[in-house]
This record gives sequence, structure tokens and C-alpha cells, in this order.
Amino acid sequence: MPEFLDPTASYFEILGVKTAATDEELSAQFRLLSRRFHPDRFAAASTETQDDALTSTALVNDAYRTLKDPFTRAEYLLRRERSVKLGELRDSKPPQALFATVMELQEALMEFQDGDESQRENLVAAQVEFSEAYDSLKARLSQLFTDYDAGERERSLDGMQEVVATRGYLRRVLDNLNRTIPPPGGV
Repeated sequence: MPEFLDPTASYFEILGVKTAATDEELSAQFRLLSRRFHPDRFAAASTETQDDALTSTALVNDAYRTLKDPFTRAEYLLRRERSVKLGELRDSKPPQALFATVMELQEALMEFQDGDESQRENLVAAQVEFSEAYDSLKARLSQLFTDYDAGERERSLDGMQEVVATRGYLRRVLDNLNRTIPPPGGV
């Protein structure tokens, strides 16, 4: 009979991975544990054992779903380590470096919505710029996860908090842009 998972364990402990786990490591552990605790393997077991298998399967699914996306992984760490509420991060003020750019972008959006087609090129360029900035946040999180595992926890958590807040802001700007001008490829 396998030892079932502890519901109070962290998602990293549940999957048996480090904070900086790769997609491949996460997927491999998810598949391994999904097979180990699959409820069909315990169909003839006691009701208690079946319940434990279901609980373990749910924990594995929740852990994988949370950790496979670097942003939700960072949010999870911030909730667990600092009791940070997601609303506090997502509703935070825009990063100063982006504020002026976004104000200009908002003006261009309003002008475009009022029929000024000359703003289209600026808005398409902004879509590319903000998409690249959004993608670069993923790379930064990867490094922060590695630093966290290396013992630089507080500095890494500070960086994660900044990235998650910036991501929320960039996501809102991109959503607004994409509603106004569909991104290339219709995505």
C-alpha cells in the first residue's frame, strides 16, 4: 500500500520538485504520481484508502496545475511564504518605468477608437513591445526560482512580487490593445 500525500505539504513537496523545476520535470513527476495514486488502482481497497487515493490525486492535479505556469507558481510562493493576497498584487500601481508609456498608449487608443487610423501603426508596435515585455517576465521568473532554490529567498520573493504585479498590469494593457486591434494571426 503506498504512502499517501500529506494535504498540508507544499505543492513542491507533493510533486517532489525544486522551485526552479523545468516543464519536463513537472510533467514527469505529475505522470508518475498520477499513476501511483490513480483511484482505479484502489477500486478493491477500503473506503478510507479509496478516499486517500482521491485526495492524493486531487493534490497532484492541483500542484501540477499551479506550478506548470511560472506566474501562478510565483503567486503560490508569495501566498505561502508571505501571505500576499493576489488582489494586492494584481491591483497594484503600474511600474513607474511603464507609466508614461501607458499614458501615451491610452491617448493613442482613444484617438484610434475615435476614428484616427494613423494610430494603428503605433498600437501594433505597442502590442509587439508589450508582448515581448510580458514574455521577458517569464525568463526573469525562471532566474528568480533558481535564486530561491540557491538560498536567496527574500530577494527572490521581492523580485517575484514585482514580476507578478508588473505582469498583471501588462496583461490589462495587452487585453485592452487586443480588444481594439486583433493581434497578428488573430490570436
